[in-house]
Amino acid sequence: MLDSREISAKVLFNVFSGKSIDDAISSNKQYSMLTQRDKSLVSLIVLNSLRRNGQIESIMSCFVKRPIKDNKFIKYLLKVSIVQLLYLDFPEYSTVHTAVEISKKYKSEKFMNAVLRNICRQKKDLLKKIPQTLNIPSWIKKNIKGLLGEKEFLNIATQISKEPFLDINIKKESFKERKWETVFKGKNIFDNVVRVKNQSNITKLPFYKDGVWWVQGLSATLPVFLINKIFANKNKDNINILDVGSAPGGKAFQLLDSGFKVKCIEISKRRIEILKSNFERLKFKSEVINCDFLNFDEKEKFDCILIDAPCSGSGLMQKKPEILVTEKKIDLLLKKQSNMLKKASKIVKAGGCIIYAVCSLLRNEGEGQILKFISNENDFYLKSMFSDLNTLGSTLKSNTFITTPAHLSDNGGMDGFFIACIFKNDKL
Repeated sequence: MLDSREISAKVLFNVFSGKSIDDAISSNKQYSMLTQRDKSLVSLIVLNSLRRNGQIESIMSCFVKRPIKDNKFIKYLLKVSIVQLLYLDFPEYSTVHTAVEISKKYKSEKFMNAVLRNICRQKKDLLKKIPQTLNIPSWIKKNIKGLLGEKEFLNIATQISKEPFLDINIKKESFKERKWETVFKGKNIFDNVVRVKNQSNITKLPFYKDGVWWVQGLSATLPVFLINKIFANKNKDNINILDVGSAPGGKAFQLLDSGFKVKCIEISKRRIEILKSNFERLKFKSEVINCDFLNFDEKEKFDCILIDAPCSGSGLMQKKPEILVTEKKIDLLLKKQSNMLKKASKIVKAGGCIIYAVCSLLRNEGEGQILKFISNENDFYLKSMFSDLNTLGSTLKSNTFITTPAHLSDNGGMDGFFIACIFKNDKL
C-alpha cells in the first residue's frame, strides 16, 4: 500500500541529496501512482518541511541526542512528521501512528514513538520558542541584514514560511472584458495581475485553453512595466527589444502584448520547447534564437535589452524552498552576469537601455554587480524609474530597486527581485 507520508520522506531525502524538488518528485516511481489528492499532500508536506527546515533541525536537536547514522530515511521521516504535528496541524494520533508503522520496516519504531510523543507533549512551548529566523541559512541571512537591515530580515523570515499565492497575468484587451477577480475568485493586486490561491493544476483554471492569460509572479512583471514607462512616448512598433533568458516567456508575452518588436534568446533547448508551447497557446509570435547570449551576433543593435540573468534564486525562498537547504556556489554565476552586462553594452543603441533583473537578495548579484559595471563603463548611467512602485519594493541609494518576500505581505508577499535600469548616453 502506498503511503504519502513515506513518499514525502523519500522525496525530502532526495532534495537533501542535491536534487531539485521537481527532479526528486519525478524520479520517485511511487509518487506517480498516487491519486491527485495524495500528490498534493506530498507537495504540501515536502515544501513546508523545507520552508521550516531550520526550526525542524532545532527541534530535533532538543529531542534526538545522538546523530541518526544507521538509517538516514528515519531522519527525514522524523522531519516530515514534525512539520505535520507543529506547522500543518495534522491530528496527533494519526501522525504518530503512521510514522511508527512506517518505522517498523526500519526497526526504529520505538525511537520514532518516543521522540514524537515528547514533541506532542511540548508542542505549545516549541511553537513559542523556536523562531522562524532559523529557517533562513546564514549565507542568505548575512546579505539580507547587510542590505536591508534587521527589521526587514525578520519580516522576510515570517513571510517565507507561508504558502505562496499564484499570480496570473491577463492580456490587456482580455482584462477589460471580464471581472477577473470574480472569474478566479482572487484579487487584482497590480495592473492586470490577479492573485489567486495556489493551484495544483493550472490547466483546470478558467479560460486556460483560450490563451488569454499566463502565470507570472508579480515581481517578474515589473521589468516590463518599467520598459513601458521608459518608452511611453515612443511608437512601440519601432522599438526593438531583445529578451535574454526568455523561457518560459512571461516577460516576452508582456512585451508582445504591449506592442513591442521582440526577439527572444534562450540557451536551453528544453526550455525553448516550453517557450514555443506557451507562444502557441497564447497566440503570440516572436523570433526565438537558441544560443548562448555571449555568442550572439554583435552586428544587430537594440533599443532595449532585457536581461533575466542566471542567479542564486535566493529571492524565491518561498516558492522554491530547496534554496534554504542547499548553499549555492555563485562565483561562476557572478562571472556570467558580468559578462552578460558587457555583451549587452555592445549591442544596445546609443540612447537605449539595459534592464538587468535577477531573482536574488544577494547584494553581489544585484546592486554590487551593477555598480561594478557602471564604474567600468563611462557611457552608461543608472536612472531611478521606480516612483510608481513604492508600495511594491524599495528604491536603493544606487537608484536600483529591490522587492522582497516581505513587500505586499498583507496580500501574500512577493518574490525577491532586483532590477536596474541602465541607460546608454545618446551623445557618443
